[in-house]
Amino acid sequence: MICRLTGQIAAVSDSAVMLEIGGICYEVLVPPVLIESLNGSTGRALTLHTLQFLEGSPASNQFIPRLIGFASEQDRDFFLALLRVRGLSTRKALRAMRLPTPVLAAAIEHEDVALLTSLPEIGRKTAQSILHELRGSLAGFLRDAPAAAPEPELSEAQKLAVEILVQWGDRRADAQRWVRQAVKDDPKLNEPQEIVRAAYRIKQRQP
Repeated sequence: MICRLTGQIAAVSDSAVMLEIGGICYEVLVPPVLIESLNGSTGRALTLHTLQFLEGSPASNQFIPRLIGFASEQDRDFFLALLRVRGLSTRKALRAMRLPTPVLAAAIEHEDVALLTSLPEIGRKTAQSILHELRGSLAGFLRDAPAAAPEPELSEAQKLAVEILVQWGDRRADAQRWVRQAVKDDPKLNEPQEIVRAAYRIKQRQP
């Protein structure tokens, strides 16, 4: 199994890093918290602690090998802990890692359901499953846990955009996340309909 890769960043997408090593370019899926720190990092050296898995359906008998990478062994171990939770697939667990590992571990240990349900792919039922399976077992991830930065207050136009998305059937936590990302990408957005269109494009880009 490939457990670590060091190479040069060739490109960064919404969900993966293309890492060039000795003339070979590897696509490595990484958590959102790492993607956010790599913007503008093309050409930089990077080490990823990796796992391999097969993606596909037994019914079709077609499987694609995938690499998943993390900034540290601690992050990789936390991801493996998440996979113990019933209902959390490999992709879902990876997308849920939107905050630093110590912050997520603290939320689980302190039963912070509000924070957990604000994460991609995590509804209330899944949050309760996470607490049931992992609470009390994550002390090793809490060392030097940073405080989570508070989310900025939504403007009236942004709140209206969230309500529109919720009326369309999206979860409120997801709608708020897409709206915040939309206005972060384009601070000039100030009309609800413009914000909704930008947020919806972000939703469609998700794997």
